[in-house]
Amino acid sequence: MPPSYHRCVTRLAIVGAAVIAALMLAGALPIAAQMARQIRVDVQFRQTGSQSRDAAGGGGVVITERGSVRPRGAAGAGATETRVQRSTGIFTLVQDGGESTLTVAQQVPYAQIAFYRDYATGAGYVASGIAFRDVGTALKVRASVLPDDRIRVRLTPTISYVATDGSGIIEFTEATTDVIVPNGRPVVLAGSTTDTNAVTRQILGISREQSTSETTVVLTATAR
Repeated sequence: MPPSYHRCVTRLAIVGAAVIAALMLAGALPIAAQMARQIRVDVQFRQTGSQSRDAAGGGGVVITERGSVRPRGAAGAGATETRVQRSTGIFTLVQDGGESTLTVAQQVPYAQIAFYRDYATGAGYVASGIAFRDVGTALKVRASVLPDDRIRVRLTPTISYVATDGSGIIEFTEATTDVIVPNGRPVVLAGSTTDTNAVTRQILGISREQSTSETTVVLTATAR
């Protein structure tokens, strides 16, 4: 065969290989870009509490010159108010369509009491001991990007802490949800409110106490 034929075949082979490589690259780049997209999920726990106390009136006794005793009333007023705000945030990065788990906690010892029953003898006994529990924040999340700049998020955030009244009780808040949220826009997932009112009557006086606490869980998912 003439040399020109061999040169033509070689050129066709080179062009074909270049076309195949270009098609493979064009098909692989969008998939790689889509797989490499990351989603940042922020969860914030906002806790607000207030406590107020109002007291009015007072009492006492008066001793007269003849030695008799009679009650004495005096008007008075006092009010105190305390406000506490606490915010705890936790975030994690998750690949589009993937799952992530994050836990930031410390182990706190607490007393544990268990009742055991011996079915052979029919007797029971109580055993006490010390156990440890993780206290802090945890976040389990699965996220994926949807059309129209939206994000589907399935998450379980948890926050726990030791009660501030010194009782040693471990309090926690947990919310499990599957929602579709706008990209980068905060959304309130859950919340709880507690109101307590107490009235105490004393001698010639009344004392009123009121406390309010509110907890909200805010989610922000941002695709990058």
